[in-house]
Amino acid sequence: MYPINISMDYLAFSHGQTHSKVWLCENLEPYIPHRAIVANIGSWYNLLGYMMLTRRPNSYQSILGIDIDPDVKPIADKLCEGFMLGKDSCIKNITADANLFDYNGYNLVVNCSVEHMDSLWFYRIPKGTLVCIQSSDVSEPGGIWKISNSTGSLEELVKKYPLSHYMFVGDKHIGYEDWGYNRFMIIGVK
Repeated sequence: MYPINISMDYLAFSHGQTHSKVWLCENLEPYIPHRAIVANIGSWYNLLGYMMLTRRPNSYQSILGIDIDPDVKPIADKLCEGFMLGKDSCIKNITADANLFDYNGYNLVVNCSVEHMDSLWFYRIPKGTLVCIQSSDVSEPGGIWKISNSTGSLEELVKKYPLSHYMFVGDKHIGYEDWGYNRFMIIGVK
């Protein structure tokens, strides 16, 4: 089903990536509606969808990982394979442009990749939808992380993605011996 030698970017499983997703799960889980229908934008290998199902396997009706890069879908499918078995599979990965996607019918939209895309996707989300957004203060135009829409502060993230009701607004420092960055997160209703 999958090629033997899939080329994968192991940065998807780095300390900062996984730590940020655990932090997201811990803070989002109290607000997730029962049998949630989730769109995970800029999902990369959909590690977040995998983690959400591992932590609370019966909480979701479906989790859809959406990424514009067609090369990541086979790896996302392989990672999520255990949750894709049988007719009751509740996770799926697709290649699509988040800025053109129809978010009607989803009661939770998550985007941990806002610094890698413009903000058109946000305006396509229907009012009343639960939204979780993460960003960081890493800024390196043209660098290896391909950041094109950086957020310098938590206040800037709130201003850039206004919600009608906030349930969580916070930041977390991801630090290393000689480098670090801040991760910002908002959870609320659009």
